[in-house]
Amino acid sequence: MDVAGDLRAHFTSRFSNPLHTTGHRFVWDYWHVPEQYTLLRTPADQFFPEEDYQRLEDALLDYGEQQLGCRGISPIWLSYYVDGCRQELHADSPHGPWAFVLSLTDWEHRGFTGGETVIFKPHMLDFWSSFDPAKGFEFKDMVSLVQPHFNRLTVFDGRYPHGVRPVEGTRDPLKARLVLHGWFTEPTPFFEGPVDEEAAVEALNSVLEGFYEALESRTLPGMFGTLVVRVTVAGDSGRVKAMRCLTDTLVQVPSGVEHEQLEVGSSVRQQVFGLVCQHLSALAFPRATGDSEVTVPFIFS
Repeated sequence: MDVAGDLRAHFTSRFSNPLHTTGHRFVWDYWHVPEQYTLLRTPADQFFPEEDYQRLEDALLDYGEQQLGCRGISPIWLSYYVDGCRQELHADSPHGPWAFVLSLTDWEHRGFTGGETVIFKPHMLDFWSSFDPAKGFEFKDMVSLVQPHFNRLTVFDGRYPHGVRPVEGTRDPLKARLVLHGWFTEPTPFFEGPVDEEAAVEALNSVLEGFYEALESRTLPGMFGTLVVRVTVAGDSGRVKAMRCLTDTLVQVPSGVEHEQLEVGSSVRQQVFGLVCQHLSALAFPRATGDSEVTVPFIFS
């Protein structure tokens, strides 16, 4: 993100002279929860100049809307990790469908070891189905490690157990792990282009009503997660001309439903996605002067 350099420069200016004492140096919370979290943090909107913070927020909101179908973000934290800081494994289910970490760390000149974001690999959440008694199993087989290179934006499903490897080495904030973090929120339908929004809402509600009726009529296990689909509507016909999935975090809730209750060769996710495509393909809007895009989230809880 273009603003990352300015944010890092502002942080550096605040800590460049440790003997220069100003009120800005006293905004940090030493957050320590025994056996869980140890780090220093502050609300990003209170630390950075208003203009720089607004650029950061705008960039994240634009990314969330265009790539994830989310139109909001949680309050953003700025945190740094020096020797002894860490986050043990945890999950962030209530906060939003996607967690994010934007690194301001000078990774190439860091003064520590550790500090990677640790995220459980998907197969660890269904461990026994892929277990092979003939093979060994080590740390790297269980987790993904994401190095916080400068200006790297890491986005992941916060329901997955995740954490931060212990930082060992520096006690200097300028050589520490420095990150911005929060959650993308508010997956809601929205429209872009010349389509008449009032008419679009009416058409979309009608189609969604049919989708949920069809879904309820099927004997399927429950699902948790968010599916976001973006539909391109042709202006000259008002009909759907393209469709793509932006994000899919659906997971099946075990419920004892037998395989014969499902269509042959079809997983529960495939059936749900098939129903989504079937009903969204039937969307019809008034003709417009150009193509439009409709972003539709499906939230299962």
